[in-house]
Amino acid sequence: DVVCPGFTSDCLETLEEISQEAREAFLHAGGKAFAYIPCVNDSAPWITALSRIAQQHLAGWPVGLPDEKALLQTAERAKALGARQ
Repeated sequence: DVVCPGFTSDCLETLEEISQEAREAFLHAGGKAFAYIPCVNDSAPWITALSRIAQQHLAGWPVGLPDEKALLQTAERAKALGARQ
């Protein structure tokens, strides 16, 4: 069984390289059974989870532009931490 935990959706590259090329190499090397486990793709539980994750991490984001004073303070903090001028 093969799973690609780094991907949340199957793409053509994943399907071709893993599901086809890796399957062929495995079987050619003497493997007997190769099963590609599909990604979560657009399954309802995953879309719900992704929505909740996005909402959690987007909560509290500023809706307007920072004022000039806030920008200057941020620049000064960055310089104090070693940012290039």
